Amino acid sequence: MLTGCVTSGGNDGETTDTIRGAWLTDPTTFDPAKVSGLDDFRAARLGFDTVLRRDDDGIVGGIATEYTQSPTNVTLTIRDDATCSDGTEITPTVVADSLARLASAETASTTAPLIFGGSPVTVTPDDAAGTVSIDLERPYSELAVGLTVPAAGIVCPAGLDDPEGLAAGTVDGAFSGPYALTAATPGVTYEYTLRDGYDAWPVYAEPLEGTPAVTLDFSVGATDAVPNQLLTGELDAANVNVQDLPRFEDGDYELNGSTVGDYFIIFNETETSPFADPAVRKAAAQVIDPAGFMEAVNPAGQLNYSAGDPDLQCVNTDASLMVEQDEDAAASVLEGLTIRLIGTTGVGVNGAGNVYVQERLRAAGATVELANVDNGNWITTILGPDTGSWDVTVFASINNVGTLVTGLSRVLGTSIEDGGRNIARSTNPTATAAYTEALAASDDTIKCEAYQRAQESVLEAVDFIPLSTNPATIVTADGFSVRAPGGREDLTTLRILG
Repeated sequence: MLTGCVTSGGNDGETTDTIRGAWLTDPTTFDPAKVSGLDDFRAARLGFDTVLRRDDDGIVGGIATEYTQSPTNVTLTIRDDATCSDGTEITPTVVADSLARLASAETASTTAPLIFGGSPVTVTPDDAAGTVSIDLERPYSELAVGLTVPAAGIVCPAGLDDPEGLAAGTVDGAFSGPYALTAATPGVTYEYTLRDGYDAWPVYAEPLEGTPAVTLDFSVGATDAVPNQLLTGELDAANVNVQDLPRFEDGDYELNGSTVGDYFIIFNETETSPFADPAVRKAAAQVIDPAGFMEAVNPAGQLNYSAGDPDLQCVNTDASLMVEQDEDAAASVLEGLTIRLIGTTGVGVNGAGNVYVQERLRAAGATVELANVDNGNWITTILGPDTGSWDVTVFASINNVGTLVTGLSRVLGTSIEDGGRNIARSTNPTATAAYTEALAASDDTIKCEAYQRAQESVLEAVDFIPLSTNPATIVTADGFSVRAPGGREDLTTLRILG
């Protein structure tokens, strides 16, 4: 959760240079290569610039001023005025050293496969020419987009020399981004300070209004009090839950939407599961209504027609590819089956989305054993080696990369046991071939045509059921603003207006 407030009565018109905020939990790491939770990504974005950045209509420069791309290469032109928080110049060698570490198997970054496509990587700097070349062993058309992700943040030499201090956030010279972590009390607060002379802000198509805060002070927890604190003027920008949004529809407030990720049904297609049978998967889709699910979880979302939100490049938007609802036909297949459903309690309030799916399958005559567990246990089960412990799950993705790869790779390609991301353990040669073609495409037209064929095939086989987006809304009071470039939250866009 993001929240923010002024330190000296900003709602009364007084001048302030500080925005106070709140994170849901302590970051688990300040090393961008090792991020896992949402607050890790937030910390990484504040402290570490990426070579490229996402904008509403594409990609803009970050530490790189421009780039060229082929299916197996991205070449970056590095700006000549970027520095680290200790004054070290950010040269092509500095950039290359950081990206090579991210790509290294020894680093064990869980986000690196989505950035580089799971391919062996060679990163070559040319300080004289001012360029960095990233070469992949296998084609990956999403490399440039991957380089915009906070996990690809450039770590300066001081941080690379002290990986333990980097993870703890204690290396003063590690930061390449606009803010440096200047104080931290775990469980209490984290303070970020704008770096003197920093001038490497992305140039967005629609310029940001206002002034960056000199200090960002994020406390931990206290999420239940956020709406009231926002209304009373104690906070000036807050991530507000959907049930509280009507309280801010009148008055001097702006509602700023972003997408965290997506919800979709994933089936276990191993032979021990009833969903190895495509007829059973189709029957489930005939009774699980995405609109009903969205209403139970977050009515502020959008319906999906693929494994990604409607704003993603190349995403399917053809609703006719969805399985039509037919309870009678579903009952003739599902009646008498025993189904093991596992879901995280984060899918709606106390796992309301999981309960909805359970009740829809029960209505068709199935016996549904629901395990509504915390996120840690859900991840351990879904990503673990015991494929016989579950049959179906409501998958809640965090799509910070913002590509179709994040979702489709969970139901296509190499299984997780063999080093891939396919937790459905599905085998769909037609869809996999088209997906592979999309990843190797030389231009966007070819890529999107191949992606569309892949999506049509995987939807026809009902290897998953698209549900809805997982949205977040930041409410800002008069005098403050925030932006979500490309639909993704970005705390570096927080501004004080006036």
